[in-house]
Amino acid sequence: MKKTPECYIINYVRAFLIRKQERVVFVQNFDSKYIDSNFCYRGFLGVRLSKRQTDFYIWAPSAEDVSVNLFKSASDSTPFYILPLLKGDKGVWSLNVPKSLDGIYYTYNYTYSSHSHTGVDPYAKAVSANGEKGYICDIKRLDPKGWDNYGYVKLDKYTDAVLYEAHVRDFSSDPSSGVSPELRGKYRAFTQESTHTPSGRATCLSYLVDLGVTHVHLLPIFDYGRLNELDPQSDYNWGYDPENYNVPEGSYSSDPRNPEARIRELKELILALHKKGIGAVMDVVYNHTYSLENSNLNKSFPSYYYRYKDGKPSNGSGCGNEIASERSMCRKYIIDSVLYWAKEYKIDGFRFDLMAVLDAHTLNELAERLMRINPSVILYGEGWSGGPIALSPELAASKQNSYKTPDYAYFNDSFRDAVKGPTFFDVERGYISGNFHLRSSVINGLLGKESWACDPYQRINYCEAHDNLTLWDKLSLSASGSNLRDRKKMARLAAALVLLSQGVPFLHAGQEFLRSKDMGNGEFDHNSYRSPDSVNSMKWYMLDENGSEAEYIKELIAFRKAHPLLRMSAHEEVEDHSEVMPSSDGTIQLRLFDESEELLIFVNPIPRAKVFILPDGEWEMLVSDTMASEKPMGIYCEGVFVPPISVMVLRKMR
Repeated sequence: MKKTPECYIINYVRAFLIRKQERVVFVQNFDSKYIDSNFCYRGFLGVRLSKRQTDFYIWAPSAEDVSVNLFKSASDSTPFYILPLLKGDKGVWSLNVPKSLDGIYYTYNYTYSSHSHTGVDPYAKAVSANGEKGYICDIKRLDPKGWDNYGYVKLDKYTDAVLYEAHVRDFSSDPSSGVSPELRGKYRAFTQESTHTPSGRATCLSYLVDLGVTHVHLLPIFDYGRLNELDPQSDYNWGYDPENYNVPEGSYSSDPRNPEARIRELKELILALHKKGIGAVMDVVYNHTYSLENSNLNKSFPSYYYRYKDGKPSNGSGCGNEIASERSMCRKYIIDSVLYWAKEYKIDGFRFDLMAVLDAHTLNELAERLMRINPSVILYGEGWSGGPIALSPELAASKQNSYKTPDYAYFNDSFRDAVKGPTFFDVERGYISGNFHLRSSVINGLLGKESWACDPYQRINYCEAHDNLTLWDKLSLSASGSNLRDRKKMARLAAALVLLSQGVPFLHAGQEFLRSKDMGNGEFDHNSYRSPDSVNSMKWYMLDENGSEAEYIKELIAFRKAHPLLRMSAHEEVEDHSEVMPSSDGTIQLRLFDESEELLIFVNPIPRAKVFILPDGEWEMLVSDTMASEKPMGIYCEGVFVPPISVMVLRKMR
């Protein structure tokens, strides 16, 4: 994600709190442990609505007064009622209104000794356009038809998953998606079936079903800043600018002015996936907020939710601030938020942005509670931060601390860089493009043996994501001296390595048909978080040119699903059922075996054919450089001829 320069760090004076004369006041001796010990609240926060009453609960222990503004419409500047809340135990302010306020908009007023704020409820479940007001409604009445008939996608283990990362807008915004114009770039694009390119190739939902992925990883779908929801075409954003954590983003809805539309339509998207047996993974960003001073969390309790260093906001996110997840009420907020998405929207998994900014204790408590709801939930994230964090390294949910978070997987950037070359050095080659001394790193990836991962299931294997250059653009720069045919073979080999490795495979949408973020001037976009649709949209017409590449990945996905030897979960299991043959030329020969079958995986990255000597017996070819199938493509004894820049898999005949 985009990292904001240090010069943009908000120069915000830290607030400090102690108890004095039965109230909390600002002083210069902040003790978060004291706050957590004396003001930690375990109960409900937010708005609770029934047919006969509406209850408000907000945690604001440092406020001297809290009131709620009620509006009949989003455009109203003056509330029709301002109602005071009563301060109770643990700094919780509450109000019971003996009537249903369904359809009413609201904000909170906070009064402190030196200033006051008006803000949206941090626990708001619905908001007006651009998150200016909270909105009270019965979420359940927005469930689409058939919602109760489909639940979470079930998996026996993490390594059964095949993840596909997509941005809601990118997925359908290009006319070649075949999606109806009014649905392009919207949640509902995922609900339209039988879409196709002008030449008749399946796109969007139909394409996902045919491809065989198990989960769609959606870039942020919570309400985010920077983009004007009322004029989304005027700008673009990936969504890593959190504002209202518990509200769907409005720019993807048919009507951002209608707070209910975004809720209903996101649920329609998830239902459409679930009907096809595909899970929905939500990309969540609890490491920072879009703004610090103006965030709804900060307005409710200034400074509490953020980390500071030397009197200034710490910037471990690289975006100007970092969330203090280790504080009890911040931890509660994160857990409450994720659980809400899991329960209300039936989200099947969560990907955590810059997960190392968060503390391991919070994530472990979250995992334990999520698994009570959905034992098949998938949890993973980036095992790094965007800069130094104001948290002890031993407490962070980093890749190096993966053993402390056994229910989470981590993006395997070491495998990524070994396969395609260093991410931040455009012209440097990887294993697939001629840097054969990286062979050992690729083998470690194939076997799930990186030192930081306890077991293979903790590894998310990938060679491209939304960040940085696409694989095809990286090859265009690093292997520019190679011809087009060979670069396509390199891209195909990279995908094969991902799908044949122990761990969890991850594909970036469009990677399978050589997606490019060509800026049209001979340059490729390294960080397209705010680039226009012309750069970011999925060019589905590329399927017409590169359909064979996509078909190959489709076949490899099916092959992976058909062979448990490619989906082992434990390190000991891999050790007992694998063998690597020696090689001096950069090629790889890997043997996988158990009581039911024996596979040989040959990897030849060199630009000439290679003859491999086979163990005794007869071997049938299931994966070649152009096809993967359970129907044998040939039978071999003694030796096999592997084409240049390709992979081959043989199975021993019984």
